[in-house]
Amino acid sequence: MFQKPFYNFLYSLFLVLITAGFCSYFNRIGMENFYSSLNLSALTPPNMVFPIAWTVLYALLTFAFDLVLNSPNKSQIRPAATLFTFNLFLQVLWTYVFFYNAYFLGGFAVLVILDFAAALLIWRFYLVEHLAAWLLFPYFIWLLFATYLNWAVVILNP
Repeated sequence: MFQKPFYNFLYSLFLVLITAGFCSYFNRIGMENFYSSLNLSALTPPNMVFPIAWTVLYALLTFAFDLVLNSPNKSQIRPAATLFTFNLFLQVLWTYVFFYNAYFLGGFAVLVILDFAAALLIWRFYLVEHLAAWLLFPYFIWLLFATYLNWAVVILNP
């Protein structure tokens, strides 16, 4: 992308922070309006776990994307960057659908798509920079767990 590695890092950080900002806003709407009244899975962590987990995951996403952007494998960067941006968009879309609109089945559908997109992103990142792909595994595992939690909300709240 950029010629200077520091600019690539700033770009990575900017994209992730914008995503985190939108997700945080939509999440807060749901938490204030309906989330506490939902029936949740027994495996649902306490609310304080989620911002900690997402902070770690967003840091890993930032560093992984920075590694990709600074890779000498220039021909593979654009497809990886496009897929990364798509993943971020799906994260925002999920929080909008689930937390802002309280449409739980729709949120589940978005998460299933995001699961597949994240798996594809790991493969794409692996083609560019192996370490970047490995940094995405906690993100992928968390998304699978979120998919389970979302499905539990669908089932437990008819």
